[in-house]
Amino acid sequence: MVTVTMTIEEYEALMDLVRSANGDITSLMTSAPDVEMPGPKPKKRKRSRYQKELGRQLKMLKKKHPRTKVTALMKKAHRATRKVLKK
Repeated sequence: MVTVTMTIEEYEALMDLVRSANGDITSLMTSAPDVEMPGPKPKKRKRSRYQKELGRQLKMLKKKHPRTKVTALMKKAHRATRKVLKK
């Protein structure tokens, strides 16, 4: 581990720099060239009506049949979802 020693003047200068940033970390990070800022997060896609209903049906089936394999429950949920959305 590296040991860093500072004089009181250096410490005060560092603290003044932090205080002058007013909590804005990006202004401190711009001085470091090797640090990259993450870009904006991609927008999430809206869940379709079918996917919402499939989730409901699957949840109900899992509650009724907790020990059944998920693949079998998915088939039943798919059938139930088509039946509900057909109306």
